[in-house]
Amino acid sequence: MNDSFQTEQTEQEGELHQHFVEPPLTFMQRLQQKFAESRYFMLSCVIHTIIVIVMASIVYKSMVEPPDFVAEGGDGLIATEENLSSPPESPADAVPTEAQVAPTPTINSPTIDVIQTTSTANTFKVAPQQVNVKLNTNTTDLTKATGNITKMAGGLGGLPGAMKGRVGAGKAKAMTDNKMKPKAEQAVLKGLAWLQKNQASDGSWGDSNKGAMTGLALLCFLGHGETPESQQFGFTVNKAVEWILTNGAANEGRLHMAKAFNQPGVYEHAIVTYALGEYYTMTQDPNVKELFKQAIGYIVQGQGPDGGWMYSYDKSAGDLSVSGWQIQALKAAYLSKLGISGVDEALDKAMAYIEHSKGPKGGYGYRGPADKYSLTGVGILCQLFWKGNRDTIKSGMEWMLEHTQKNEPVKYQGPKADLYAWYYHTQACLMFGGSAWTKWNNWFQDEIVDAQAAEGSWPPMAAGSHGNLQNGAGMSATVYRTTLCILMLEVFYRYMPSHREG
Repeated sequence: MNDSFQTEQTEQEGELHQHFVEPPLTFMQRLQQKFAESRYFMLSCVIHTIIVIVMASIVYKSMVEPPDFVAEGGDGLIATEENLSSPPESPADAVPTEAQVAPTPTINSPTIDVIQTTSTANTFKVAPQQVNVKLNTNTTDLTKATGNITKMAGGLGGLPGAMKGRVGAGKAKAMTDNKMKPKAEQAVLKGLAWLQKNQASDGSWGDSNKGAMTGLALLCFLGHGETPESQQFGFTVNKAVEWILTNGAANEGRLHMAKAFNQPGVYEHAIVTYALGEYYTMTQDPNVKELFKQAIGYIVQGQGPDGGWMYSYDKSAGDLSVSGWQIQALKAAYLSKLGISGVDEALDKAMAYIEHSKGPKGGYGYRGPADKYSLTGVGILCQLFWKGNRDTIKSGMEWMLEHTQKNEPVKYQGPKADLYAWYYHTQACLMFGGSAWTKWNNWFQDEIVDAQAAEGSWPPMAAGSHGNLQNGAGMSATVYRTTLCILMLEVFYRYMPSHREG
């Protein structure tokens, strides 16, 4: 419409010029004329810009998943052992003796033949600076879990076999057997020091999704064998557990720390439950027992009829990404030896669901049979955690490794970098062992260690996914990257290949 108007105006002006010549215009007259000629065009630009922005936001909103930890991927031969080059050997006693950490207190990094945690004893007494934690006595399941975290009845000597690699001689042997380089353990210590420095005063981590970030951070400390008794990190662990107790009780055992489960909340609940289960197993702290049992109850009750779990625990379908965290939490419940009702049965049903998710190449699908690269590690690890048959898992492992080598190399700043997938792949390959682990260890160990920033965190990545957690600059994004990298590097000793050892 604007174009036709301007054309007609121009033609009329041409006819006028045939009859007389206009006197020269003043500067102000020319300015007014230019404005009059352009105002319709400017108005049209503004209107069209607004329309484009509104439509783009609608399309974006309909396409983007909620900011959770969903992983999706694409396409994956284990080479025979003789075709694989072994990772560089490290001297058995070459664990670094110092770390770049906050000035005080200094991290103790012992030599490999005596490496333990920074804990000084096998019984646990919490540091004296405590906040009195009172759980919600209106919830019957929590009536017994009140008061300070004051006494730890157990000790690291009573750890189940799958977790004995976290301390003492078990850690030294695991590090040597699995070919962990000294710089990898140093990176773990630097990362833990960064987490300690960046813990909020209330004991949590992150500026959003605080349940998930606090659960992931606590898993990192526990994976290194740290408890409230640890010399360097004990108070940090204690503060985190207090935050979980206080807020978990206030929300009736929903550990995403809200009154009702939402889409990302089921991830957060499972992650914190997983951490609380490991904490109980390592400490036998009676104050967390009832809260942990109630949290596991939500997971057991939230399982769908197909054996999987879905957003908001709505049981409408199974989602393998959601299910992976629920299964890890249930495995922690199994190792706790608390005999929580429904745990074994839920894990059995989950295995059937995962098997149903297997694709034609041996990979695993998101919400049905498919070969999704970033979910194949989830399927393999969860099956190995429970009753996995290595013969049925082998095809998926071969496919995953082939795909990594050809299409998605483990490059921290690569265009297809995916920490979420690597978190599962790393554990799955260690559990599977043999040439699968040799190959993956060659790919990931140096890459993750060398990507660490000087202060101990892991920087933003070039590839963006998972709600910008990989490439975001905020505190939760940094905690997310740092915790997943620490957990990957702790794989050498965090869980030993032991499917159902209790």
